[in-house]
Amino acid sequence: MSFTRACLHACRDEIAAQIRAYRDLVGAASKASGMSLTRIDAALAAFEPAFFNNLVIALDARFASRAGQAGASAEVRLLAAALMRNAGVLAADRAIPYDADAAVLRIDIGERIALNADDVEALSAAFLAELDSRAAG
Repeated sequence: MSFTRACLHACRDEIAAQIRAYRDLVGAASKASGMSLTRIDAALAAFEPAFFNNLVIALDARFASRAGQAGASAEVRLLAAALMRNAGVLAADRAIPYDADAAVLRIDIGERIALNADDVEALSAAFLAELDSRAAG
């Protein structure tokens, strides 16, 4: 299935807004008073991978009907599947070609997935660029 450029642009904007919101939260938390920086850092360290892992699941679901399973598209599909069905550990899937050395995030099969803002920014840019190259109007 092909997606419109408007749909892809809207998704790009939404992901950018969520990453900005996260970074704003980190900035505000760092300036907060009344709580130790150690506790703030620990809370953010626990929240960050949960938030960004779920953002990849949402990205995959939004374009679930996409055709083609190569490149960043395959990477997003494998990451989302691992997060939902394999306790967050990247697993091979014979139906989806994956080469960690050629992947955007270079996560090896068997490795635990713990994404951050930079990871999702890079992965979503590559993923949406792939879809954009096949987009309809």
